Amino acid sequence: MECSEPCREFCRWIETLPHHRKYVLRKEEYPALPNCFKETLLGEAVPGSVRQLRGPAGSHVHEFPDRWVLHRDIADAEADPLGHLLSDAPEYLVSAIAGLATALLAKQKRDGRNALLAGWSMTAFLLLLGKMGKTIGEDDSEKEAQAPRLKSGF
Repeated sequence: MECSEPCREFCRWIETLPHHRKYVLRKEEYPALPNCFKETLLGEAVPGSVRQLRGPAGSHVHEFPDRWVLHRDIADAEADPLGHLLSDAPEYLVSAIAGLATALLAKQKRDGRNALLAGWSMTAFLLLLGKMGKTIGEDDSEKEAQAPRLKSGF
């Protein structure tokens, strides 16, 4: 996504952020995000969030009533969905492949009985395990961001 001239400084700031670290922008200071941020359905729902947006430099934002919580993904989910799955959300890809393999193996070994259930169970288990592992290795705290003060609005 391309930035318009008024928000170029803001977008350059986003490019300096490390990947997968959360930053908070209070709505008192940032009542709106630049027009280059577009609403998306791609991403995990976060309890309490109103909607999700994606913007330049792999930015992904969850909007809450009082704040924006922003992080950068390595790959943009809309521009490169497979790259996003591989680099930012591998637990989905791994659990889906393992679930499919489990279902196929169960169908072969048990003449199809409960193969779908076995596949779904494996998918759910590995996805949950992957999410737990990701949470343990991730700094989940929301840091107050020091975004640039812009002379003109977005």
